Amino acid sequence: MALTDYSHHKRHELVSFDDIDYANFTDVEKARDSMLREQWIRTQSLRVTHEALRKCRQYHEDDAQKNCRPLVMKYMKMIESYGVQGYLGYQKNDPSK
Repeated sequence: MALTDYSHHKRHELVSFDDIDYANFTDVEKARDSMLREQWIRTQSLRVTHEALRKCRQYHEDDAQKNCRPLVMKYMKMIESYGVQGYLGYQKNDPSK
């Protein structure tokens, strides 16, 4: 089985609302896309962690509370800050403006 080579993979540019000119719509659109992409990635990592926690609880059954504690703590910490917010709230309340 061959390993996948990601050396040719192009990473998308991270664009912040703090660094753009709001008069240029293409910059605003790039910042929106960047923010939504990062939120989607965080949401997917939250899903993966939730699925791992579910499998851990299913596997350990009676001892799940003890054996799955690190996953529970990680999941709880992720839930606090990984919510999807969209870009409009941040864009309208941008502190740099």
